[in-house]
Amino acid sequence: MRFSYRFADSVVSSHTDLFYCLIIAGHELAHWANAHTKHLDTDDLDSKAIEMWADLFGTRLLFTAVARCPNLRPIINRLRTPAFDAEGADALLPAYGEALRQVYERVFVPAGLTPTYPSPNERVQICGVGVTSFFYRHLGKMHQRMTVHALKKVILEPFADVPDLFPKDKDWQDSADLAYRTIEIHLGLKQGRPSITPGIRPEFNQLVGTNYLGHAENKVHREGLKAQVRAWGVDV
Repeated sequence: MRFSYRFADSVVSSHTDLFYCLIIAGHELAHWANAHTKHLDTDDLDSKAIEMWADLFGTRLLFTAVARCPNLRPIINRLRTPAFDAEGADALLPAYGEALRQVYERVFVPAGLTPTYPSPNERVQICGVGVTSFFYRHLGKMHQRMTVHALKKVILEPFADVPDLFPKDKDWQDSADLAYRTIEIHLGLKQGRPSITPGIRPEFNQLVGTNYLGHAENKVHREGLKAQVRAWGVDV
């Protein structure tokens, strides 16, 4: 993979700076891990589905690296501050939220609205889903406190001044079409194999595995997650 010299020369002097770089790197690594270059887009929906998945899967890659990567831990420790030490284990979530806001302003918004990418606001939502998706896999269950806390720190607080981040008139059929196409693309990339990316260590497979479910299994999985969220008193 290649990154622009402007990105490669970025100064990293805080956890927010670190996450800014990791968000961009995670997106590109997600394309590689899912062999997206082997897929030939047939229309704009294909392109949008692939970019959507790179945002979500890239976020999972990012947090997996933070939680499990021994090479990243020394960098995180070197950037520690007294405030970070006082806040404890959840201190990195606000830094990620600040970095996501910077990516939103410097990358997502300048790119504007295009049929081949989700909108800037949708990309923020997708990254938020990636965060909760990581914790769901990391903790082994849909943990209510952690899910709510994570969404608060990475989206609700850093984007509190962004109007219509969650529009009330959202077209859910568009979301369903995008989800269906995403599954179709990645099942095609699997080519009947157990996963797209061979050689992933078993301990990482639950977090960043590319052994995707088919449409029927995926629907059952999604309905199960929705039932858990409804049990918290949230209408989904």
